[in-house]
Amino acid sequence: MRNNNTLKITIMALAIALNFIGGLIAISLKLPIYFDSIGTVLVGFLFGVVPAILTGVVSYIVNYITFDPCALYFIPAQIIIALCSGIFYRRGLFNGKKSILGIILMAIPVSFVSACIAAYVFGGVTSAGSAIIVGILGNNGVSMVLGVFVTQIITDLLDKILIVYLVLGAIKVIPRDIKN
Repeated sequence: MRNNNTLKITIMALAIALNFIGGLIAISLKLPIYFDSIGTVLVGFLFGVVPAILTGVVSYIVNYITFDPCALYFIPAQIIIALCSGIFYRRGLFNGKKSILGIILMAIPVSFVSACIAAYVFGGVTSAGSAIIVGILGNNGVSMVLGVFVTQIITDLLDKILIVYLVLGAIKVIPRDIKN
């Protein structure tokens, strides 16, 4: 089934919809997590890096056009998520106790890139609910750059923990012929 392009494209389209819905819910409710890379991680686990990158990039373009004017700038973060999910899953870094290591190794570069974009492109104020935390820290004397970096690390780590375990649970119920 791995070479069935119609199946891959269908799952990638569903994954783009997952990213869209997750991101829309997170932004609408001003959640301090993102939920906009569920589909990217799923495709990375199932099909590898390149399909995951395509899924992440297309979903962020759709998000940018429809509801999130900041999404386009965060495409590099989606690419890192796609790279990490595809490579780390193949290397077993999301199996058992190693999953925490895989999540941390994914969250660190994503946090760094996202924090740089949030701080230096948007001045710390993005469409994400985490901007509220940055504002609270700023009102309590924390510099904007430090506030963005601290907030991004915490929220990205929490976001990736939830997403990875959600995707791992979903993969358990996906038929074997799709996974293989």
